Amino acid sequence: MAVEGIRITVTDDQVLATLDRIDRAAAGPGEIMAAIAGYLVQSTQRHFETETGPAGRWPALSPRTANRRIGRSRRRGTANILRVTNRLYSSITGDSTEKEATVGTNVIYAAIHQLGGEVKKAARVQDIHLSMAKGRKRFVKASAKRKRSMTVQVGAHTIRIPARPFLYLDSKDFAEIERIVADGFRREADLP
Repeated sequence: MAVEGIRITVTDDQVLATLDRIDRAAAGPGEIMAAIAGYLVQSTQRHFETETGPAGRWPALSPRTANRRIGRSRRRGTANILRVTNRLYSSITGDSTEKEATVGTNVIYAAIHQLGGEVKKAARVQDIHLSMAKGRKRFVKASAKRKRSMTVQVGAHTIRIPARPFLYLDSKDFAEIERIVADGFRREADLP
C-alpha cells in the first residue's frame, strides 16, 4: 500500500481570526513599540548604573574633578560618573508611535557627555569669597559671614570632556527587542 501524502485543510473561523489579529498587530504595532520604548529607558539607565558604553567602561574622572566632588555632604569621588545630581539620569524618557520607539533626553548638556568635546571658556573677572576654616582657606558663598572677598582674573581656558556614551544598543538590547516583538505577536495569536 502506497501513501501518496497527507493534507490538512484549515477553514476554521477561529484560525482565520487569529491570523487577522496578527496581521493587524503587524500593520499597527503601537503596543509593541510602547513596550520597546519602556525597555529602551531601562537599558539606557542601566548604562548609567554600570558606567559603560559600547566600547566598555567610561573614561574615569580626572583627579581634579574627583577631588572637587568630595565634600562635606558628598563623598562620591570617582563613583557615580554623570550621576552627581541624577538630573541627566532622571531625564531619560521613552516615546513611541505606531511605527517607532525612541529614547532620549532634553537636558542640554547631554550631547557633550554622549559625544565628548571641548568647552572654551573666555577670560573673565569675577569675585571670589574665602573663609579660613581649620587653618585652610575655603571657597564660601557670597552670603557667608566672616568671609574675605576679592576680585580675581581668570584666564581663557579649554575644558576637555571625554565621550561617555549612554544612548546606544548592544547585542543584548537587540535580543531583548526581538523577544518583546515575539511576545507581542504571541499574545495576539493567544499562543503559550
